[in-house]
Amino acid sequence: MTKLNKVMNSWIGDLLCLVAGALLTLSFSPFGIFPLAILSPAILFALWLNISYKKAFWRGFLFGVGFFGTGVHWIFYSIHVYSNAPLWVAILTTALFVVILALFPAFNGYFLNKIYPKNHPTKLLCALPASWVLFEWIRSWIFSGFPWLYLGYSQMDSPLKGYAPIFSVYGVSLAVALSSALLVFAILSFNKRQAKNIYFALFTLALIWVAGSLLSFVNWTKPLGEPIKTSLIQGDIPQELKWTRENLQLSLDTYKNLSEQNWSSSLIIWPEAAIPLVLQDAAQYLGTIGAEAIQHHSAIITGIPLKLPNYAYQNTVLGLGIASGLYIKERLVPFGEFIPLKHLLGNLLGFLGLPMSDMVPGARNLTPIFYKNIQFATFICYEICFPEQVRNQDGKVGVILTVTDDAWFGRSVAQAQHIEMARMRAYETGRPVLFVSNNGITAFITPTGKIQSAAPPYQQAVLTDTVQPMQGHTPWLSFGMDPILMLLFVLLVIAYWRMRDGKGT
Repeated sequence: MTKLNKVMNSWIGDLLCLVAGALLTLSFSPFGIFPLAILSPAILFALWLNISYKKAFWRGFLFGVGFFGTGVHWIFYSIHVYSNAPLWVAILTTALFVVILALFPAFNGYFLNKIYPKNHPTKLLCALPASWVLFEWIRSWIFSGFPWLYLGYSQMDSPLKGYAPIFSVYGVSLAVALSSALLVFAILSFNKRQAKNIYFALFTLALIWVAGSLLSFVNWTKPLGEPIKTSLIQGDIPQELKWTRENLQLSLDTYKNLSEQNWSSSLIIWPEAAIPLVLQDAAQYLGTIGAEAIQHHSAIITGIPLKLPNYAYQNTVLGLGIASGLYIKERLVPFGEFIPLKHLLGNLLGFLGLPMSDMVPGARNLTPIFYKNIQFATFICYEICFPEQVRNQDGKVGVILTVTDDAWFGRSVAQAQHIEMARMRAYETGRPVLFVSNNGITAFITPTGKIQSAAPPYQQAVLTDTVQPMQGHTPWLSFGMDPILMLLFVLLVIAYWRMRDGKGT
């Protein structure tokens, strides 16, 4: 073992994993330094070689703590500032959340070095990228899922995004992870003076990036009908005022007045729970604003809660005026909108002083939101972060709509990360996305994932622009997860087969 290897296998290597994880956050919005998404995992991949599976678990965990500790710390604001939980409870809950997320790269390292103990080149070039993406996919559904900060999201402004309409964000993550592995392979080959391997690594790396760039020029969908003049209303109602009864009229007046100033738009959209009053109690208000919209040949789509007979609630989006339909949120936020294992955790959360929500998810196949003959795929808050949920929508959808209230997370990076994922959904599906938030970021997103226009955050604003509905299918819409899962399986099998027959390095 060389002196450098001894240093890397010491605590210095552990520290590098922690720092590399923290730096990875800078590759995502709002920072957007996308090359770091190649360099940071490359450090981890290199430090996973030549160590035991237990050591790989520890280093993966440290990388995850650095990554998620800097990347999702914003949940602290929701717990402490807006849910009024004690400071120590908010810190403890945020830390526990980060630890749970850090277990994913930890188990990735564990199983990688357990199943592939030899450092054959295919372990680095096949098994490692494939297992990384596989663990991202597992994170999208286990424990109801938290598909935040996938490697692929960091490439919305890089050539690698061209893989998204074919394999979704998972394909982009695979291209990123493979780029990291090739970089490590090239450096190791350089140290061993293996010119053929260096040329192979650099050629393959260039091929991946050039192919991604060429794919980004392909138009998978085409326009449907005429562009729709649309106004997105960003009310900027302070979170501490929004849900108090004495300030109810503030919300009602704000959205009504801003809409009446924009009846020249064919479509007006309000954010999630713009009306902080249950649907049943807001019937008169909704009837008045809906009738006024019809008089102006316009439509309003708004978020509003719905109360059920059993005193539970649902988070909904409603079409008014010449719009129709009702969408009920299907995927709820654990601990934010419902309590998993409530019969076991309810007393504990009450003791800790955490608020307990009682939301109920909606069923599929409800009446979609329509504006004239244009069907909208509607999502509330972080539902837009789930590639498969968005992909499961009716192929007749012309526009994707997301209403949200990210004010729960303060002036943090959460809003920029959220809209970055919405941009990926637009590009995967070849559909425009209307992203409407209470206090920002509110934006029109093109079918290629570009920000067409955006309202300034943290202030009241009306963003008016045109949205062009689209039709047709991207490969991702047609085939879903099957191709990418098959590719991951093949890569893992190749690595295992070669490892058994090879001598390792």
